[in-house]
Formats: sequence, structure tokens, C-alpha cells
Amino acid sequence: MKTELELNEMILVKTNNIREEHPELLQYLNEMPLTIPYEENPTLTVKTLSSYYNSLVTLIQENEDNKIKKKQKENVLNLPITEIIKMEQDNSYQNLLTEVNNITISYNEAGEGSIPILFLHGYPFDKSMWKGQLDSLKTSNRVIAIDIRGFGKTIDEKSILSIDLFGEDLIALMDKLVIEKAIICGLSMGGFIALNLMKKNPNRFEALILCDTQCIADTVEIKDNRYTTIEQIKIDGTDKFNEKFINSVFHPESLTNKIELVETLRSVVCANSKEIITAGLIALAERSETCSILDTIRIPTLIICGRQDEVTPLEQSQFMHEHIKGSILKIIEHAGHVSNLEKPDEFNKYLLDFLNSLSPNSNF
Repeated sequence: MKTELELNEMILVKTNNIREEHPELLQYLNEMPLTIPYEENPTLTVKTLSSYYNSLVTLIQENEDNKIKKKQKENVLNLPITEIIKMEQDNSYQNLLTEVNNITISYNEAGEGSIPILFLHGYPFDKSMWKGQLDSLKTSNRVIAIDIRGFGKTIDEKSILSIDLFGEDLIALMDKLVIEKAIICGLSMGGFIALNLMKKNPNRFEALILCDTQCIADTVEIKDNRYTTIEQIKIDGTDKFNEKFINSVFHPESLTNKIELVETLRSVVCANSKEIITAGLIALAERSETCSILDTIRIPTLIICGRQDEVTPLEQSQFMHEHIKGSILKIIEHAGHVSNLEKPDEFNKYLLDFLNSLSPNSNF
């Protein structure tokens, strides 16, 4: 426990800090206990001093927090209207549910067409990340965004998650919805699932769209890092992991200028339980490579990648482009790992151009 003398010294330091760095707070200061002669005030207690010191700490911290919030608001207000991009929660579509593979899969569907486009989100997101694409395409295509097992509203905290299992779920969903063939679009982990299905069920797909993803498996070092992260999460929880992950998926400009978008995606990531975060990391760590099947892919393929993607770097997309015959590669400038969110207009244009280039007899 601090003595009265120690607390008085601590109070003096905080008060001087306010005078020098936060003069706007001087008007809120009460008379300091230090100004009262120590020996003439025997009733002055440690409790009183501690309480006063804590009030100074709180006053400074709240002032700092308010400054940060004000700065963030100014950043948004000073942006051109086209730069204030927000990832809306997906409330504009009916949340559809269906039973497949002993779980209830949640998905959103809109539009019409004989060959639907299936959207698979990345880890650890949910189907709401595709709202901008569904809005853009629903007037001309049948579009379906799916919550992968364990994420979003497709709840499953008991199964051992794997890329194989995710693929099996998708095929079962297609069978349930009587979808013989589809166009599959996957971002990051969604791309892993799509490539896995190119190996196991290539005849079920009419075209392939790979976004900010790769065909390689984890190296030994990366796999070890994932399992180290899992152990840390078991001890400390998910907060540190979530924050580090959010900062890694966005372009630096987005972190500064697209605050609402960042905060919305942060809320999606933080909604996952510790169990799902760790189960998803295991699924990623144990996935198989799919680079060896790239030259067997014979369907039209579009590859999209943010130039500043640090999670699945551009060279991985370039490698896939070189090995998938006839594939198209589009690079989005000033975008990171979630290029569909950071640059939706450009991303959607590439999607539409690709879809329009497909056979007009296919009724996409």
C-alpha cells in the first residue's frame, strides 16, 4: 500500500502533467490534498489521497480518449463522400436456413438465373462481407452468400473443422437447393475451399473466381505459428489475436480513412467464440496444397488480389494465374486482403466484366 507521502508525490506528477500537456483540464481540478499542510491535517487519509489520484488518472485518460474519437470523426468528415465506405450488416436479405450434413446452414439469396454464383467468405468472417457484391449482381444473376460451418449463423462448435468438411457442406447445400452447377467465388479461406472442390468435384462448377487467396499449404514454420497462437488464445482469449488480424487485412489507408468499415468488420471477427477461432486456425493449418491441380482447371477463372495483400501476397495470385490456363488476373490498387470491401466498385466491375464474358447461352 502506498504511503501518504508517496501518494502526494504521485499526485504532484499527474498535476504537473495536466498543466504541461492538458491545460484544458485545469478548470476541472479540485483543490489538491497536497496544498493542505500535512501535519495540521491528521484526518487526511491514504484512502482520500488514493481516490484523488485515481480521479486524476481517469480525467487524463478520458481526455485522451475524447481526443482520439474527435480525430477519427474529423478524418471521416474530411473525406470525399466516395471514400466513406461502410460494410453494412446484411439486413436487406432474408436469412435463409436449411439442414445439410447434420447442421443448419445459413445463407442469403437474391436474384434469378439458372447458374447461381456462390460466395464463400474468408476466415474468420461471415456472409455479410459479400453484401456489396450481392447488391451489385442481384438484378442480373442469382446470387447466394453462405455462412461457412461454425461462422456467422451456421453454428457448430463441436465438429473438427476442415477445408474438406467445408467443401462437403457446400456440395450438400447445392444438392439440397437442386443446383446442378454453379459459379463459385471464394475469398481467402473461401478460395481454399473453392480450389479443394476443383480437385474433388470439378464437374459441379461452371466458372471459378479466386479472391485474395492462394494454393499453397502452410509451411512448417507457419503451421507452428498457428498452433502457438492457439495456445496463446487458450490462455489470454481472442482480443489480441482479433486486433492483430484486423490490422493485417486492411490497406493502411483503409485503417485511417474507412473507419466505419474497419469497425464493422472488427465486430464480425469479435463475434466468433474462442472455440471457433481456434478450430478455424486448425483447419487452415492442416489444409492440403492445391497448386498441383491448377493445370487441370479447364473452366473460366478470374483471379482478383489487392496489391498490398499481406495475408495472401500478390505473387501467390500471379502464380495461380500462370498455371491456370486462360485465367484472368485483376490487381486492385490501394487494397489489402479484403479487396471486395476496400474497393467494392472496382471489384464489382471486374466481376461483372468476367460474368459478361462467359457464354451467353449459359443464362448467368
